[in-house]
Amino acid sequence: MPLHPDLEAFLELAAIAEEDGRPPMCDMSPAQARASYDQSTLALDGVGPDLPVEDIVFPARDGASLRARLYRGASTSAPLPALLYFHGGGYVVGGLDSHDALCRTLAQRAACAVLAVDYRLAPEHRFPTAFHDAEDAALWLAAHGGAHGLDAARVAFGGDSVGGTLATTLALAARDAGRPQPLLQLLLYPCTSIRQDSDSHRRYAKGHLLEQRTLQWMFGHYLRSEDDRHDWRFAPLAAKDLSGLAPAHIVLAEYDPLLDEGEAYAARLQEAGVRTHLAVHEGMVHDFARLSQVVEETDALRSSLARVLAEAFQRPAAAAAPAPSAIGAWVFHAHPDGHPLEVRLDAAKLTVGPQGGNERASRWALREQAGTLHLEWPQDDGAAPEEAHLLAAIEAAFVRHPECKTLALQVPQSSIARLVDGGAVDPSTGQLASVLRETFWQLPRVWQRDPREPFAQRLVMSQGKRHPLRPAKPAGTVYQRHIPWLSQTLTLDTVDIERDLPAFNRWMNDPVVAHFWEEQGDLAKHRAYLDAIAADPRVTGLIGRLDGEAFGYFEVYWAKEDRIAPFYDAGDHDRGWHALIGEARFRGKPFLTAWMPSVSHYLFLDDCRTQRIVIEPRADNHKMIKSLGRCGYAHVKEFDFPHKRAMLGMLLRERFFGEALWIPRGKSPISPTSAQRAELPTEDTSYANP
Repeated sequence: MPLHPDLEAFLELAAIAEEDGRPPMCDMSPAQARASYDQSTLALDGVGPDLPVEDIVFPARDGASLRARLYRGASTSAPLPALLYFHGGGYVVGGLDSHDALCRTLAQRAACAVLAVDYRLAPEHRFPTAFHDAEDAALWLAAHGGAHGLDAARVAFGGDSVGGTLATTLALAARDAGRPQPLLQLLLYPCTSIRQDSDSHRRYAKGHLLEQRTLQWMFGHYLRSEDDRHDWRFAPLAAKDLSGLAPAHIVLAEYDPLLDEGEAYAARLQEAGVRTHLAVHEGMVHDFARLSQVVEETDALRSSLARVLAEAFQRPAAAAAPAPSAIGAWVFHAHPDGHPLEVRLDAAKLTVGPQGGNERASRWALREQAGTLHLEWPQDDGAAPEEAHLLAAIEAAFVRHPECKTLALQVPQSSIARLVDGGAVDPSTGQLASVLRETFWQLPRVWQRDPREPFAQRLVMSQGKRHPLRPAKPAGTVYQRHIPWLSQTLTLDTVDIERDLPAFNRWMNDPVVAHFWEEQGDLAKHRAYLDAIAADPRVTGLIGRLDGEAFGYFEVYWAKEDRIAPFYDAGDHDRGWHALIGEARFRGKPFLTAWMPSVSHYLFLDDCRTQRIVIEPRADNHKMIKSLGRCGYAHVKEFDFPHKRAMLGMLLRERFFGEALWIPRGKSPISPTSAQRAELPTEDTSYANP
């Protein structure tokens, strides 16, 4: 996406000012740079909401007095959850005033407290002073927060730029010391790499607000020597182990030199089993969270961050860090027959139990022997494993080892009878039965609750078309799958008009969606639209969600009765779909590689007789067409509808399951161990196909 026009104009003014003789920051002394940075704050960010504010002074470990500012976003006698916030500025500039409006807004909109820390700056105080001050602030909050009306058990760590670095390294330090993790890491474009030499650093080295010369000037003032660059307290990517950390919400900007290292850090967290949400804001530059007077995206971002904080503060209070043997555990969520189960894999030990607890947990071994992956039920356990636990263990094994096509099972024969009957297990492969990946992924009950039987065929006529009578449309959640590279669970739910109409209306009026769907309008128009879909027996409207948050709308249909049927030899059970991704932060490859294969998977599971899925995006929607190809859809031909020229795409059941197309294709810059071939964002993708 192009640079936002408001930011483009702003950057042009900055360039003109430099041409007229205003020195860049890197040509100033630290004192001059701080004064310039602070003077620009009102023009860039205005004044935040009026809130109760308390100035606090607390001691650092070396006896110095550190300042902090406490913002109260809600009037209540109950203790407030708190965001411990660290400002950006490259360890040289910035302070309480430069981020005052941001902290005020977050406190008000999240109805929480924000404790902003004025850590000491370089070059007067070099590495690792800023980290030590941050850690001392966290320890002070834990010990004395209650006396200031704060709930010290409900805390998030957050910050922007190097403040984000401090926040996440603080979580690492807490883990290593056995202290409780925060409920959330809120990381805005953090600095994470040892060196600033990635492609994004080269692309945006000049003219995009944060310049390479300024960044190195800042780090030159902060670091004592080159050796400091390899310390994880400066570069979190240098940490050998990122497991056992609090969930992370990472915000990046498309035109930021720090983009690549932010994506790489998200990847490392995901690989370590840390629940991580990555949002790359298109058209934005570094520090845009502090540019409310320049670009409207800032206000939307702050509202989004407030929602994320409010949700995090609803979670149970964090406990102390897990024992070292559990820190490296890989965690996966499965939903066989609709039952939520958590799978933990620590070395060869695999445990399956209810999400959020260890009761009724089953314990397995998953190991490789002679080039074959084995899932073993302990011989000394007289009872057979629960069938749901077996299904969850098998799914997790295949997800953890996506290259494996078969999984040897050492379990009681009685446990696999249904799998044998369903064709997922081949019992004639020697002493041990083997699960076939290709057939296991065709078992509806692994991803659906009470999947329906194939509907008895009865041919009928409607609108002059002869086709099978279709079953009654489903209701509720029709599909549920954990996406390992997002550390989130994707669900497809049938549309509930009263619940989903406001979001649907907002999405349809989004310019990106409207460009393809051309269905802009008011709530009344969109209610009528959804009513018509609900009354149409050939089409079902679905809402896509990730961890319960709605992100897009899908229409799945029977192709035989659809407008596409005359343009190819439509089969009785062919399916098709249309999609729109309404929430901008869910647009991009990591999300597309989650929802597109999942929609295909759902349609193949819904009726085992479905052999083909078709799609007909506009022929000029090149990004969508390219993405379809990556997900296995053949580009069959172009043809003309009355309202558009379209491309016919087609996905074969045999190819989808035979080639495991639920695993993203291609080399990835953010490749989680649980999906080593995942293709995650390197470019923008299409968001809608009507």
